[in-house]
Amino acid sequence: MLIDCKQPAATAEMIVIADKIRSLCSVITKIARADLQTRLDNQDSGISAIEHGVLRHLSRGVDSMAEISRLMGVAPSTLVYVVDGLVKKKLVKRGKDPNDRRREPLSLEKKGAALFGQIPKMDASSVLVKRLKGMKETRRRELLVLLDEFVQGLPGSEKLYLRPELETRGESTVSGAERGTSAVKARKP
Repeated sequence: MLIDCKQPAATAEMIVIADKIRSLCSVITKIARADLQTRLDNQDSGISAIEHGVLRHLSRGVDSMAEISRLMGVAPSTLVYVVDGLVKKKLVKRGKDPNDRRREPLSLEKKGAALFGQIPKMDASSVLVKRLKGMKETRRRELLVLLDEFVQGLPGSEKLYLRPELETRGESTVSGAERGTSAVKARKP
């Protein structure tokens, strides 16, 4: 990484930190995706991690392929193949928008909703859960609060980061009121 020597030392330090954060986030994402795929394979779900992501967004009411593409950070052309596969498996169906012929809203078929409902979001065998168990409780909570604060401050995060009040299925969340504290709230499914 090249650092402009004319920049103040504090800015150069922030650049180094930002680069390290980017690298760490990449490692976490790759490990989390592999962990999810292992869970899907162990349950003989017949779907991939990316297909699971599409089902997750559809279960939350997102019905636009463009919106799912943006939320998942996947090229629309890639998502077309993924959705085609889900339609072929009869997990998802394409609809027709009477107001826009170009738009084909997506929805979960009963089989897709049932499959998604059977797959636990996370369980004790997850490498992420195991790693968190290895940390002190206060450090786990601090990590969550800091990551949430960091993400909230990024431009465009409001479009990519689903707010806790939109999340379902027993996911742990930190509300705005709790952001300054260490309290983490787990919702009931």
